[in-house]
Amino acid sequence: MLARVLERFTEQTRGVVTRAQEEARLMRHGRVGTEHLLVALAWAGGEDATAVLGKHGLTGERARALVVHLVGLGEEDEAGDVPFSPAARDALEAAWPEAMLLGHDRVEPSHLMLAAIRPQDAVARRGLTSAGAPPPEVRSELLRRLSEGRPATPANPGSPHADGQALLAILERHGAVAAWLRERGVDEHAVRRMLGDE
Repeated sequence: MLARVLERFTEQTRGVVTRAQEEARLMRHGRVGTEHLLVALAWAGGEDATAVLGKHGLTGERARALVVHLVGLGEEDEAGDVPFSPAARDALEAAWPEAMLLGHDRVEPSHLMLAAIRPQDAVARRGLTSAGAPPPEVRSELLRRLSEGRPATPANPGSPHADGQALLAILERHGAVAAWLRERGVDEHAVRRMLGDE
């Protein structure tokens, strides 16, 4: 499931995810959380995400120190793959809908940041608040930069293809809306048939 989500990520965004795993390992945490995504974005989040975090004084080093202060260090070194927490997994999955809402056809680091700081209980959001960077302000700054930076890609909101892609993104999250759609016979196979992919 996660491999499918990462297919839509740019190479740079995949690099952020890899960096987040390295940060979790470095802090000896047993899972990758939204806080590790925030640290990785501060280090390597591309022009927009890194600039917005930097404007609020969150360099990679400061973000790492902030996470250690909030969460602490783990007890043991983690060997091998470090799993994603449910919140981090949700952020990875929500990055694609964030990109689609902006009319973008690939997930860039900025979209991942928007997704990581959206939930009220995300540790990344708590980290921003602790650093004196109000999450709604950070989100607004990032959205402004994204809208100024480039024209929307031709996702053509309202087109059957864009609607089908939005439905697939919702169904992949397995949330309440996905359950509601499935109860009414709308599943991934039905949407793919509609799009002509099956």
